[in-house]
Amino acid sequence: MLKKPQANNLEKRVLHLFKQLSVCIMIMGRRGSGKTDFALLIMETLNKFGVMAAFATNVKIHSSTFHIEHITNLEDLRFWCQNNQGPKLFIFDEAGKSIRRRTPMSKLNVEMLDQLQILRKFKLSLILIAPHDKYIDSATLGSDVLDAIIIKHNPRNPRVALYRNIFENFEVWFTDIPRTQVDFDTWDVAPFRKASPIRRPQFKDEEKNLLWDYSHGLTYKDLKVHPMKLSRLLRKFVKEVLEREVHTSHT
Repeated sequence: MLKKPQANNLEKRVLHLFKQLSVCIMIMGRRGSGKTDFALLIMETLNKFGVMAAFATNVKIHSSTFHIEHITNLEDLRFWCQNNQGPKLFIFDEAGKSIRRRTPMSKLNVEMLDQLQILRKFKLSLILIAPHDKYIDSATLGSDVLDAIIIKHNPRNPRVALYRNIFENFEVWFTDIPRTQVDFDTWDVAPFRKASPIRRPQFKDEEKNLLWDYSHGLTYKDLKVHPMKLSRLLRKFVKEVLEREVHTSHT
């Protein structure tokens, strides 16, 4: 029988907050203070203790012990939420670039805010990451939306953060924060747009899903599939397409 993991103080705070079905957290701090790392640590904690099993982010992930969907637009986020049952978490890095405070009533801002609120009804939790609250639309920061704020004050000491629980009205300091085990691209610009460039279809045949993702830019490492297997699938698919074309041209 597997032994249940014991939660440390930080993990206990995270687990307590995520007793709600839908949580919204803002993580703020200067560049290099470890905001994205901390967000992924929260995600890692929720997976470790089985709080939820569906995770996504616009951060580029190199490797992880659990699956993290890469989503860079609102349409795909909506599709992912609607097709994953149960509680789920999306980390929205560089949120200030997509939900700008300088243009609070722009069409994109209004739709982004509206859609994010609607998606929370699908048991979606959100972690928004920005350097400072001045970069985020003020509508995002209301107490009716945000449940907690985490501030990484010092880039020279990323192991310390102020945790402010808005939902229960208290704050504590986190110290000795460990690094996440998720390997991610710290230099990625973490884009996020309104529309999906091409809607990813859902094939019943999993091999076709792999081939679609590969043909649209993912590598065999991204897909976590052996290159020989991918080569075999490609050869089989090309053979079928060409033979079908030959057969059609002779009928």
